[in-house]
Amino acid sequence: MKKLSRNWMAASFIATAISLGGVGTAMAETTSHFVKIQSQQSFGKTVDALKSSIKDNQMMVMGTSNQAKVLSMTGLDLKGGQSFLVGNPQVGKKAFSMNPAVGVELPIRIYVWGTNDGSYMGYYQPSSQLIAISPKLEKMGKKLDKKLANITDQAAN
Repeated sequence: MKKLSRNWMAASFIATAISLGGVGTAMAETTSHFVKIQSQQSFGKTVDALKSSIKDNQMMVMGTSNQAKVLSMTGLDLKGGQSFLVGNPQVGKKAFSMNPAVGVELPIRIYVWGTNDGSYMGYYQPSSQLIAISPKLEKMGKKLDKKLANITDQAAN
């Protein structure tokens, strides 16, 4: 049993290291398909850089939600909290043609938040979400994983 646990932990470490291989100087952490990237910039500059990076990577912001602003109505003072719905209509057309249930995951949500320790971006890996809908969506999900890693790495630096 101990050997199995060590092998599983080693495989998990290797998988995490491989998934972070394309990330530049930004600090990234992947836990249970959730990717968290620490930005080297302030919250506002991270938001601006993310928008620019999304556009530079042939995607578009399809919607936003300023959660920090809404939650301020309850008295909670966040140092920033904004979600972006990100997609590409051509990729969406292909995905929705394959299985209309992808609408539960597409467009992809990227969340940007600030803390006393800095600014962060986070999202769930599209591959893990899309494959849960249909195994036929795995290839598309993996391409989107790489695209989001590139977008957030550019925005973080």
